[in-house]
Amino acid sequence: MKKKKILIFIIYLISINLYANTIKNINVKSYILVDYKSNKILLEKNSNSKLYPASLNKIMTSYIIADYIKKKKINKNDLVKIKKNSNWKNSFFKESSLMFLKKNQKVKISDLNKGIIIQSGNDACIAIAEHLSGNEKNFVKLMNKYKKKINLKNTNFMNSHGLDNNKQYTTAYDMAKLSILLIKNFPKIYKIYKKKKFTFNNIKQINRNLLLWNKNLNIDGIKTGHTNKSKYNLIISAKKKNNRLIVVILGAKSIQDRNYYAKKILKWGFKNFKTKKIIKNNKKIINKKIWFSKKNFIPIGVNKNIYINNNKKKKSKIKLLIIFKKILKAPILKKQILGNIFLKINNKIKKKYKILSLKKIKKNNIIKILLDNIKIKICKTINKIINFFKNTKYENV
Repeated sequence: MKKKKILIFIIYLISINLYANTIKNINVKSYILVDYKSNKILLEKNSNSKLYPASLNKIMTSYIIADYIKKKKINKNDLVKIKKNSNWKNSFFKESSLMFLKKNQKVKISDLNKGIIIQSGNDACIAIAEHLSGNEKNFVKLMNKYKKKINLKNTNFMNSHGLDNNKQYTTAYDMAKLSILLIKNFPKIYKIYKKKKFTFNNIKQINRNLLLWNKNLNIDGIKTGHTNKSKYNLIISAKKKNNRLIVVILGAKSIQDRNYYAKKILKWGFKNFKTKKIIKNNKKIINKKIWFSKKNFIPIGVNKNIYINNNKKKKSKIKLLIIFKKILKAPILKKQILGNIFLKINNKIKKKYKILSLKKIKKNNIIKILLDNIKIKICKTINKIINFFKNTKYENV
């Protein structure tokens, strides 16, 4: 059986422990605090418990709108004719949040999206659902396809707006994940979430996320929700310098409670943690030996920024292990995947990323290849002897 060549490089970093003392007395059914850049969970309670989402559903509806615009399946200036089901006078909408759409009115997709995000209009959701999918039933199927695509494991959609349905549920963790993807993938659409008011049909409504008015917290989104079964839900996101945190609250007893606890968790997060970039995308991490080429080494890197979220008070060891499963031989394409890099914190693997070549390496002439083959055989023989005495499974070339 052939032994695979594995090279391990270790980079020692002094960082901050990812855990701080938790805060107590958060009297809601479920909550989570997540760092946007590292996706690290900093604090949570029942974050995978399935609960009613209420209007947090609308984040997925808006996410689909944003994706359809990006893929040019629709244009933000397309007009949508308002039908019977999305007429605000529909008895189905009784005592719920509305954009106040009128039957046969023609409304831009961009305005409907503002109505969904800022006014939390249930009528706007159905108007979009019917426009994109023919009816809401088909749109719900689309929502659940997106759910699977982005791996929201404990979420199930039954409508586009979030009014109570016994088969409809989500979790704080899934909603945090969806919010992070919305901010990351559709920054232009996300800017709408910080708008404090929107006027349509001469009716001015304010954003129900009252924390947008708090000047000290730099909150720029994202969504509130309330039904009889869900109670009071809230997702907020805020930036402080280069850091962004996401807080999800599910099942608070009142508007005051959800705002108070969300602020408390957010302040605690910024006080105790700081996000640090440890590897920059497309920048050389190491030079790796390469055979069959005029060049002796190839620069190795990653295609995304790698972050850790640091507890400001406690230190711990961070290791980056770069593992190549075989020796490298030309030709090598630029951006070709060559192995994996593992992020270890206190000797525990936390994340894995792909490593790749940062340059294209061409194959050398036949003489160079023959000489390199001889060198490789010599190295293998030496390594076998060394490994025999060291009793190790790793071989370095």
